[in-house]
Amino acid sequence: MRRLAAVPVLVLSAAIWPASGALAHGSTAGQDPAPTSLRADFNNDGSEDLAVGVPFESVGSIESAGAVNVLYGSAAGLSGAGSQLFSQETAGVPGAAEAFDQFGAALAAGDFNGDGFTDLAVGAPGESVGAIEFAGAVTVLYGSAGGLSGANSQLFTQNTAGVGSVAELFDLFGSALAAGDFDNDGFADLAVGAPTESVGAIEGAGAVNVLYGSAGGLSGAGSQLFTQDTPGVPGGAEEFDFFGSALAASGPQDATASPTSPTGSASGARTRD
Repeated sequence: MRRLAAVPVLVLSAAIWPASGALAHGSTAGQDPAPTSLRADFNNDGSEDLAVGVPFESVGSIESAGAVNVLYGSAAGLSGAGSQLFSQETAGVPGAAEAFDQFGAALAAGDFNGDGFTDLAVGAPGESVGAIEFAGAVTVLYGSAGGLSGANSQLFTQNTAGVGSVAELFDLFGSALAAGDFDNDGFADLAVGAPTESVGAIEGAGAVNVLYGSAGGLSGAGSQLFTQDTPGVPGGAEEFDFFGSALAASGPQDATASPTSPTGSASGARTRD
C-alpha cells in the first residue's frame, strides 16, 4: 500500500517539474562534433520553436487528459499565429484521451529519424496500457516542413515490442524524458524514465528505458533497460529509490548535412549485447 500512497506525489511532481533534457534538438551529421546546441526547429526554417506541456488540460470533458501547445519561431520571435495544440484526440496521434493520462507531463526533442526536422517525444505517465492503470506511455510526433504532425506518429509503452520490462500498475513510464545521440550514429535517441518500476520484488526502485533512433525513427529494437541493479551501475535497487524520476542529456549535435552513421550509412544499424 505504501506504493499507492507515493504515486500521487510523483505524478504531480512529474507534471510540475520540467523534464531534464526537454527541447534538445538532434540534427546530427557523421562528422567532427560541433558545439552542442539545444534546439527545437520542428519545421526546419532556422527559427527555434517552443513546445509547452499542459498535462492537466481537460480534453472536452475528459479531466487531466493533457495536451501540448507548440509555438513557432520567426524573425520576429515566437507567435501564437500558426501555433498548434496536440492531444491524444488529435488526428493521427495514437491512443485516446483518458482521464489523468497527463499527456505533456514530460517533453524531449530530437531528430529521431535524421531528416533534418526536429521531432517531439511527449510523456503521458498516467496512460493506462490495457487495464493496467498508470503504466505510462510516450508519443512521438515527427517534424516536417509544415511543423509537427500526428501523421506517422508513434506510441511506445513497456509492452511495445523490443522495449525492456513489461507495463505494470503505476510504473509511470514517460515521467521524464531526455534526448541525446547516445551511440553517436547521427540519429537522436530517447531515454525514458519509469521511476516507480519494480525491480524484481523491490517496489518503486525505478528504471530507465533507452530507445534508439534510425532512418525509420525510434524503435523498440535494440532498446536497453537500466536499473541500479544493472551490471556496472553504482548503488543498488532499493524500495522507493525512484531511479529515473529525472533525466539529463546534452542533446545531439547540430550540423547542416544529413545524418549518417560513422561508417557513412544512414541505416542507424547498431549492435549491442
